[in-house]
Amino acid sequence: MLFLLIAGKKALLDGGITDDVMGGLDKTRCGILSDSAMGGMKIFSDAIEALQISYKKMNPFCVPFSVTNMGSAILSIDLGWMGPNDSISTACATGNFCIVNAANHIIKGD
Repeated sequence: MLFLLIAGKKALLDGGITDDVMGGLDKTRCGILSDSAMGGMKIFSDAIEALQISYKKMNPFCVPFSVTNMGSAILSIDLGWMGPNDSISTACATGNFCIVNAANHIIKGD
């Protein structure tokens, strides 16, 4: 999850979206489309190890942080963006699906 947060912020800077630009954006119309094959595997792995000791040792966030959409959710929460928030996982075609989905959101005015 931390990787997506850092990568997302770096992508914004690479695209010229600085803090000055962010201040002028309508955050209800800004969204995140991310792609990933798997979610936070470290948290999931730690939970499995803890489960072998006792179910009481398991992190209650292991399932929410293991799903692929949590990265985009954390990034949109951090940025304060309230527009579309999707996570697409379609193997090799994921990048293309994200581009098409983003274009469709723009066309529809989401």
